[in-house]
Amino acid sequence: MNLASIKQQFPESASNIEALETLGLATRQPGWINTLDLDKAMTACWLLGKIGDDQDADAIADVLAGQRSELWVQAAASLSSIMTQRHLGPLLSILETSFDPAQRESVVYALSFQSDSKITPQVIRVLTDVATHRGEAPSVRAQALEGLGNQLSQELLTLHQELLTLYQEAVNAILTALDDSEAVIRFWACFAAGCLKSKEALSKLQFLAQNDKTFVDGWWTVSQEAEDAIALINRD
Repeated sequence: MNLASIKQQFPESASNIEALETLGLATRQPGWINTLDLDKAMTACWLLGKIGDDQDADAIADVLAGQRSELWVQAAASLSSIMTQRHLGPLLSILETSFDPAQRESVVYALSFQSDSKITPQVIRVLTDVATHRGEAPSVRAQALEGLGNQLSQELLTLHQELLTLYQEAVNAILTALDDSEAVIRFWACFAAGCLKSKEALSKLQFLAQNDKTFVDGWWTVSQEAEDAIALINRD
């Protein structure tokens, strides 16, 4: 998608894009985003997620690894759209070294929603490990559960048979998370169980649907999410 199309599709961002054009968008170099003020840097991260190439993915990964925490969420969203398998290493490196829950959650988001169809066992292993790690912040574990639901569809498994050995481990992690003390983790475990159409989860989901009226900020109750998951599982 070229800039003209982006401006037409997102007219509210056209003036910001034009400002970036005067600030070196066409000749952007590594580190360019960090020369911009916050508003323009946010727009640049968003824009590169629409038009960026492999080198731009490198730049956005650097932003995600950097200290400008206000950019992490947008950087993760954009990186998920243009990253390749080559960018797994830098992301996993952040998880190995960062203790900031917001940064870790952003990295897990990028792993959870990467559009590259070549989902690897390594990614599933990382998401499963994060989801089950009691030392992780609830928001990070919840994001990993959403990622498992997003990545481990039955269609994907038919294309990536090597993931089958990790599938049951992921299901076990989701089943355990349905009993977690944190509502946000139970909520996203319900989501993941529904995505995987896990009949193993039905009894726990039915219990949550009947009993867990805890509201999850920004969403709805755990019981409602459990009901949605049950409907998905029983649809076929």
